[in-house]
Amino acid sequence: MGAIIGVNCSGFNSSACLILDGKLQYAINEERLTRIKKDKSFPLQSIKYCCKAAGISLSDVSDIFIGWHPRYYIKSPDHTLFEAMRNRGKIAYLALNELASLETKEILDVKQIIISENIRWNVHFVDHHQAHLANAYFFSEFDDCDFLVADGFGEVASGISGQVKNGKFEILHTNRTPHSLGLFYQAFTDFMGFQPNGDEWKVMALSALGDSAKYYDRINKLINIDGLLYELDLRYFEHFLFFTPRYFSYKLEELLGPCYTKGQELDQRAYDIVAAVQKVAQDVIFQLLKNLHEKTGNTKLVASGGFFMNSVLNGKIVDNTPYEELHLGGSPDDSGISVGSALYGSRFVLNKPVDVGNNRHNYYGREYTNDEVELELIKRKIRYTKLDDASVKGAELILDGKILAWFQGGSEFGQRALGNRSIIADPTRPDMKDLVNATIKYREGFRPFAPAILAEKQEKYFEYSNDQTSYFMERVFQFKEKVKDRLPAVVHYDGSGRLQTVTEELNSRYYHLIRNFAARSNVPIVLNTSFNVNGMPLVETPGDAINCFYQSGLDCLIMNDFLVEK
Repeated sequence: MGAIIGVNCSGFNSSACLILDGKLQYAINEERLTRIKKDKSFPLQSIKYCCKAAGISLSDVSDIFIGWHPRYYIKSPDHTLFEAMRNRGKIAYLALNELASLETKEILDVKQIIISENIRWNVHFVDHHQAHLANAYFFSEFDDCDFLVADGFGEVASGISGQVKNGKFEILHTNRTPHSLGLFYQAFTDFMGFQPNGDEWKVMALSALGDSAKYYDRINKLINIDGLLYELDLRYFEHFLFFTPRYFSYKLEELLGPCYTKGQELDQRAYDIVAAVQKVAQDVIFQLLKNLHEKTGNTKLVASGGFFMNSVLNGKIVDNTPYEELHLGGSPDDSGISVGSALYGSRFVLNKPVDVGNNRHNYYGREYTNDEVELELIKRKIRYTKLDDASVKGAELILDGKILAWFQGGSEFGQRALGNRSIIADPTRPDMKDLVNATIKYREGFRPFAPAILAEKQEKYFEYSNDQTSYFMERVFQFKEKVKDRLPAVVHYDGSGRLQTVTEELNSRYYHLIRNFAARSNVPIVLNTSFNVNGMPLVETPGDAINCFYQSGLDCLIMNDFLVEK
């Protein structure tokens, strides 16, 4: 059968995907199955889940692609023969390391084969940033285009830039760690008393409250750009010193004043600093892209890597660079490495094309049948109602001011809920944002909720150029002035919204939910946030949905065609 598995085990957002019969079939994050937020363990449960959902066994898998390449380290063994003898399984790695050290030139690849009575797996390794690139490019429908990948760090680099020409990746520049845009942003997350590599959303959200001009010059001088190269002034950072607890040095406090501690109330100085950080980050990307365009002349761009989870930045790229078309995809963070490594391996190692399906959705979880949902409800002795039309009833509940948990179809891959594992509410109610935060999400009140909008109405409500869309909530646009007052629950402090473009083709039931709401409210938008509470992964199974429903202030739950109310 020759099924292909892709794996992300690089330390963040472990995940796996399955390509079967030349088509991307399933993909899921490990955290959804273990229920451990941001689970970093090897995605064994995810691999089993994908195979079970496809109705195949592990023996049907022929190739496994892992999005982290050991070739950069293989010539530097970290254990001796004596140590290996104490844990004798290490002898295999020791021999590999020592043999590689005989070669004076760079090691280009490492391959492994795992054979048992039941399986024969060819195990391949893919460079981390090329997996990021593949995850964006093969969904883009572009032929020739430019690319920019930026994140915290990969094997030895923090990003790559270049062009795709005649279907081949041509890397024009590799930026070396510790000069990292992702770690630059994380350092200021740390400076604000937040958790780096997790709370960057908060910095982005708070930037809307500040005046970027006050600290812009001081922060801008911390990054130097030369063509496609960017370098941090490392005197101000300590993210590359693994024996220190902070991502920044004392010199950053000399530059900006004292840092903030966890839980400390933030003031206007904090808002002004993060506003400058956001603007500097944007301006650096804009300059790098202008420099890249000068070398290639392309007008299409794909961008990937965790740095491009910054939806405020993403919404400004087309207007501030020479690029007319931009593709980001639904999982630019490390979640997408599993998909990217499998796509890269299939195309460039196995020379097999892959059908990625519709590139405007990421519903790669398995679907749960009505029988499965009803069985779970019966097992737990929960009263429920069978619905004739879930979209009609859901719209009525939202209009009545209820906060609705919405569980439909296959779960979304990546970090964002897009209408299959969502919490939905009325965006026109002035108290709804605070209510959802206080009773369900248990998070800071300054963080905005996303407006999900019918695609055909998007132009009426948002300011943007070049016919852009935001199927994955990946871009922030400004609301038009005349509609802001009507949508207090989803309009951010600066008048913006991180929208989701919803079409009937991509998600019929979700589309009709919004359309039914619009028919009675004259507003083709709902408030959409992920179906979980703070610290909990997005729900995956009917059981997860029921648990979350009763652990929070949710009013009602619709799973497939069944309604549960409190």
